[in-house]
Amino acid sequence: MLLKKSLIVLCCLFSSTAFAERWFEVEVLVFKQRPAPYLQEDFTLKHDTIEDKNSLDLLSPVYKNQAMDACINGDPRFQKRTFADTLVNSNPQSAACNDSIDYVKSYDVLPVIPQAPAQETMEQTYLLAPEQLQFESQRQALDRKGLTPLLHTGWRFEGASKSRSPSIHLFAGSQLKNNMNTTISYADSDFISLINTPEPLFDEVQSPEMKWELDGLFKIHLRHYLFINAHFDINERRNNGDLESARFSQFRRVFSEDIHYFDHPRMGMIVQIRKFKH
Repeated sequence: MLLKKSLIVLCCLFSSTAFAERWFEVEVLVFKQRPAPYLQEDFTLKHDTIEDKNSLDLLSPVYKNQAMDACINGDPRFQKRTFADTLVNSNPQSAACNDSIDYVKSYDVLPVIPQAPAQETMEQTYLLAPEQLQFESQRQALDRKGLTPLLHTGWRFEGASKSRSPSIHLFAGSQLKNNMNTTISYADSDFISLINTPEPLFDEVQSPEMKWELDGLFKIHLRHYLFINAHFDINERRNNGDLESARFSQFRRVFSEDIHYFDHPRMGMIVQIRKFKH
């Protein structure tokens, strides 16, 4: 009897350990849709800010490293160099490329493919390297259709419950600065209205609010099946210079190895989750 109980406990421990060590990799390709002026529906709604206390930013450290390397190699976008630097430093580029620069905000347009180093570990969530991505045929199909990719990346992660799984912060595209006298109203279609706020009584020195074309959270959790929960704001500049924003929110049960397509009037997203070492 004691032996039987011991075997049951060992089996339970083994199965729970095996479940905890189920790792996956996901590949995500986000692209801009063509303008669709025929859409006349007004879905104007104000949405809460997209946020999650359990979120993870994998992109910023990689974009920072790419920008710092470009800065050292003389890229003027990322340099803060004074005239004194050119006089006292034999390598002024290196001296000007320090941690005082906000490298991510120095991008006018973010790279489509983050240049992460290749890894094969199963310790913590990490980005895939460019050579580990597999959507080459999908990229070629987008090129043939004249559609512009915003972000092509992926990451490896441990399959976990909804409460344990982090939301991955994804942002991409051009940097857009909002006029200070304009507030954005969110919408789910191409017909979006903006509300002008009253002029202030006194002049105030304010810096414009910065937004990326795409900004949001992407979460995968495991509960017998895999589930994707994605929320993005898709920001665009109108002809009058104002910004307008549309909300993308989708929740879907998916199967590993299948390629899934998510559609929206402003963006499309191709996703595949693949088993990693199991």
